[in-house]
Amino acid sequence: MNKNRQTNSLRNFKLLAVCGVGLLLQPLLKADVVLLQNGGVLTGTVLQQDADGVLIQTDSGTYRYPLSWVRDVKKEAAAAPHVSNNGRRIPDWAQIVSMLASTGWSQNLRQIPATVINYGKFNNVPYVSFRCAAGGYEVNIFGDLNDPAAVQIGAMNYLKQSDEARSNCVNFICSVLANHDDRKMVRALNWNQPDTNSNGGMTFETLVPGEWGSYGGWWVSVYNDSGLASARASDAELASLTQSRTAPATPVITAAQPMGSAQPMAASSTNAAQPDAAASQSAAMMPAQPVTTTTQPGVITTYGATYGATPGWTAEELAAARPVAPAPYPEATGDKSYPSSDQVYPRTYDRSAGTYGARRR
Repeated sequence: MNKNRQTNSLRNFKLLAVCGVGLLLQPLLKADVVLLQNGGVLTGTVLQQDADGVLIQTDSGTYRYPLSWVRDVKKEAAAAPHVSNNGRRIPDWAQIVSMLASTGWSQNLRQIPATVINYGKFNNVPYVSFRCAAGGYEVNIFGDLNDPAAVQIGAMNYLKQSDEARSNCVNFICSVLANHDDRKMVRALNWNQPDTNSNGGMTFETLVPGEWGSYGGWWVSVYNDSGLASARASDAELASLTQSRTAPATPVITAAQPMGSAQPMAASSTNAAQPDAAASQSAAMMPAQPVTTTTQPGVITTYGATYGATPGWTAEELAAARPVAPAPYPEATGDKSYPSSDQVYPRTYDRSAGTYGARRR
């Protein structure tokens, strides 16, 4: 009898964990340290460390460094649990990405430029975008990054017909939702046709390949109806926030400093790891990389990868962004993507004062 009771208890706990209850306690907010081969010090949260390098999350976005650049990684130990969501039904972007990185299927997680969407419910709503598993999954987080209006995940390309990938998408969305009824609405969605459920001002939606806005993938989305409408950027905000993908940041670096001159940075959000002046010394160490001295603020190259102040995308990252989808829809080709421009959003942005703007470093 006792053995059966223990077995049932264990089974019930596993079921709750799958639905997301076991994930109400989120990963800790930490200040991990990445030491570069040239003496540079980067601080933030290390999301992944694998054969593709080290992915570090900072206040100004996520960055991946190859292992050959990294001398050591020091992870801060967990001290106390961090309670998820702070009363919000969708947690902040940092928690969402941290949970994505901890799944078993998010290999080679990378941030890509988010292409401006010019139609539908996501029309002119700023967002950040991530891909993993060789482009098999895409995750987008919309609106104020500290209080998102929507989050979605898609099974793309070679995974769009995979039931396992769809299950991973549903489980991931459930894992970031603290509200039991919200998770219930997600799990009740039809996987084989477009479907929607609603609960207390939130909409839960599946979209299948071939439908408008699917970009050829299978999607599950959660969004706050009123929050999404109020998350749209004005024309003036878009003009100051976005950048054409055809005009990436100028490939220059700040003046290289002599080896050994890098000073350790404090583990704080203001110094959270951005490829910075210390990291830019790495470019000078690489004979194959030309070194150009400039006084242009906020534009830095490390090992040939150029990051600018707004939005700071490399040419490789820009090439990975969604293609431009002009209107009217090219129905003859079967492309049912929403119209989108050649403009992309920055790696991160701020709305703390009620107005969208590039996050200042």
